[in-house]
Amino acid sequence: MLEYLDFAAFTERDNGKKWEHKLYEPNKLADSFNLITYFIANDDVDAEQVQQYREATKTEFLIALNTTGKRYDCLKIADNIIYCGSDEIELAIYGLSFMNAYGNFIGIDWYDVKTALSYGKSIKFLHSSATSEDYIAVACKQLLKKFKAYTSNYTLKAVLVNTFTDSGFNFDQQEFINNQVQENIDVDEVDIFYQVNFFEEFDSWKEGEQGCCICMFLIYADKENDIQPVTIEQNIPKKTPDTTQIAGNSIREYIKRQQQRNKNG
Repeated sequence: MLEYLDFAAFTERDNGKKWEHKLYEPNKLADSFNLITYFIANDDVDAEQVQQYREATKTEFLIALNTTGKRYDCLKIADNIIYCGSDEIELAIYGLSFMNAYGNFIGIDWYDVKTALSYGKSIKFLHSSATSEDYIAVACKQLLKKFKAYTSNYTLKAVLVNTFTDSGFNFDQQEFINNQVQENIDVDEVDIFYQVNFFEEFDSWKEGEQGCCICMFLIYADKENDIQPVTIEQNIPKKTPDTTQIAGNSIREYIKRQQQRNKNG
């Protein structure tokens, strides 16, 4: 599978500093500035050491990966908790980190990602893969089946959808994904963020084959029946979408809206 501990592809540069997405390793020297630091939750996690690592790396978001559903003490220090299977850790990290990786298909920036992450602490990770003919339709069907089987007492606030696929992927296929998500998931369109990353080969397909792996992150409110918007930071107002941001479902329009948002800062 992919070497998710090598985050060279996940770095961004800002005023000469290199910001990364990294998985915390106990007793390892902090040698970077991190947008996201991940740690795997269990009873042996030293919360104080993780906090020290966070401060040393100036981590913006500290995200725990919970593979058991247990309420570990270390979860209290996390900004977000991704609930996933033990065999999904690598893909969950890859999927979220590549939402704003340099050189991807859609102009999602770090502001979009942290806006979504700020909506709630609990995140459910789902994914599906398919190859050969109609692989996008098959993967969407599998993914939505998993979504409908999952239940929560909390309000779904935002969705991140990251598609890893071969270079033959096109606009019509992305629009199909958009439509399937919007028709089946009850979330405001402006709070659904899409990304596409191209790989000649992946865990699900070999070079020369057609295939995709769709990763979905469901971000839930921290309180039951919470319908109020959540701001990212007190000193940074949340962007208010205008009519150009919410009109139309076309992926072409979506990309144009993202590019315009980036130009406007």
